[in-house]
This record gives sequence, structure tokens and C-alpha cells, in this order.
Amino acid sequence: MSVQNIAGELDKERLLQLSKACIGFEFGAITEWTCKSIGHENKNFVTDGVYRITGTSENIGGERRSWSLILKIVIPDPKRNDPAHYNYWRRESLAYGSNLLEHVPSNLLTPKCYAIDNKDNGYIWLWMEDVGQEVRPWKREDYGYVTEKLGEIQAEYLLGKLLPEFEWLNRHWMRSWLHECEKYRYEPDPDTREILLSDKRLASILDQYHQFEPWIKDWLAALEQLPKTFSHQDFYEQNILLHDARQREGKLTLIDWQFASISGAGEDLGRFLGLGLSRGQVPVDRFQDYRDLFISSYISGLRKAGWQGDEELVRFGYLAAFSLRSLWEVPKMLKKLAQNPDSLESKKLMSITELQMETAMEAEGIRGRLIFC
Repeated sequence: MSVQNIAGELDKERLLQLSKACIGFEFGAITEWTCKSIGHENKNFVTDGVYRITGTSENIGGERRSWSLILKIVIPDPKRNDPAHYNYWRRESLAYGSNLLEHVPSNLLTPKCYAIDNKDNGYIWLWMEDVGQEVRPWKREDYGYVTEKLGEIQAEYLLGKLLPEFEWLNRHWMRSWLHECEKYRYEPDPDTREILLSDKRLASILDQYHQFEPWIKDWLAALEQLPKTFSHQDFYEQNILLHDARQREGKLTLIDWQFASISGAGEDLGRFLGLGLSRGQVPVDRFQDYRDLFISSYISGLRKAGWQGDEELVRFGYLAAFSLRSLWEVPKMLKKLAQNPDSLESKKLMSITELQMETAMEAEGIRGRLIFC
């Protein structure tokens, strides 16, 4: 939806109510307001847009205050209308409507939700707090901080904090996501495949991939036996709001709870590494450094919070979640190679899938040693 359409559809009385909730003015009038799109270019299938609406209000005494709201517009999607779907379209609105996010560990901050508007066309408008962030490049120490905090937060559930029981929280998130990936499977035609396999490096990657595929069923069963925690499943830079003052207080701020789930310890971490590598935030040539940083910081957070369980369980969850991203990226790599084997994207995808397969071999070795209680 365009900014112009938002402005046309917005009920001015509703905006006045929301701005009062934001700034605490019991009486007053909006003197000016603007709307700006802040959504990502690659939107979720069920997100129409995300907007920052800012304005100024004046009370009867002449005092002025500025305010800012975030509006997220959710699209009804019959293809994603099952709570078992990893991307169930109602999930985030239900998370806010249920007050689930008000009962997370105290060092996890999430935006307040001022209102949920169900529109006549089936769309849902989520009105949320603009919690703010410091827009700056991520540093290595930022990754260490957020992964350690993730460990601290998730340890609370491993130590006995009650897991939410809402039926719309996915309990087989990875299984659902992999099922969706199957729709994008790509097989080059025989001639193209012969040409591609003449590259020994690619042939080696695909040999490992074909060795890995039969393990997936057992991996999913193992992931579903890991110690359970409340998970975000879209834990990456754009959903983690860096803020030095909040970090000095030991807090972690997360937005976008569309993928919220009950999952195994380490899964969020593996997804984070995979997304970071794919998006270029984790440099390919420093992969091992970041891989070690993520898991050491996460385990440090678990230990700091008091969890003394088996590290191997967490390492498997981490490495498996990272490696399973290959079901999305190997088909993508083959398609790009068929189009242009010399493109930078093709070469990058080869490097990424190579790392995924090397990690998969390690994860399978750990799986063989796991003992589930």
C-alpha cells in the first residue's frame, strides 16, 4: 500500500486516539503529521508494508509534544492460513493481541502494541511503539553481544520458565519451512547439468548435498527432541535494534514476531548465521571466526543464566539449522549457474553452499553422538 493510500484510509479520530496513547496527552489536537514507508524491499508474503507515522500534538494549554508510531499492515493469505505453517499470516497479530510478548524475560524488549485494527477487507493494521535504534554498521562485538543475550534469554525457558502454549505458535517450524523450500527445487536439464558438473568444485558440493539429503528426516526428528525454548526464527540484523544505552543495561530489543515458535536450543543461532552469510553481513572469508563467535557467545549466555546442560545438543541445533538453509540455496545456486556461471552471485553461492556442506558433515557427526533424555 502506498503512503498516499495510507493517508487516504487513515481515520483521523483513530490517529488522535493512538497519538494520545503514545505521548500521554489526555486532551489535545494533532497539528501536523506525516507518513513514511520504512519497510524492507523484500517483504514477507503476508506483509503489505511498514510505516512510520510521526506528528505533533498540542493540548488545551498550548503545550506541544512530538510523537511517532509504527504501522504494520498484514495481508490475509489463504495459502498461509494454517497455524502449523511457518509463516501463518495471523501469528504476529495474535502474539500482540494475546499479550505473549509482555511476559518474555526481562532482558528482552519488544515494542508495545497500542492497537490492532481488523479492516473490512481482512487486512490487519498493527499499531506499535517506535522503540528507536541507532543506525550504524554492525561491529564484531555487536554480534558477540546479541548472541550472548540470546543465550541468556533462551536459557530462562531451558531452566523452567513456562513455554507459551498458544496453538498458533509453531512447534515444528523448521519442518514447515523445509516443506515450503521443496516448492523451489530446481533441476537443470541434462545438457546444462553435464556442463555444470564439469566443474569439479561444484561436483564435489553436489556430491555432499546428495549425501546430506537422506539425513534430513533424522535431523528434523533430532531437532524436535532438543531442549525447547521460545524462539524468534527471524533473528537477524534488521530485526535486532541496536541501541547503546539499552545494551549498557543488558537489554536486547527485537521486532517482527511473525515466525515466533517453540523450537530447539541453537536453532535461532543457526538461522542468524545463515541469514548473515547469505546477506553479506558475515563475510565468507571470515566465516569460521563468526561461526565460533556466535556459538561461544551463545553458550556463554546460557552458562551465565545458569543452564548447565550438554553443549553438544546446542551445537547440533546451531549447525543443523545453518546447514539446512542449503535446501533453499543449492537450488538457487544451480539456477544462477545455469544462467551465468561467471557472475559474482553464482560464485558467492558456491562459496556459501560449500560452507553449508562442510558444516553439515560436522553436524551429522555430532548427531550420531547425541543422547536425548
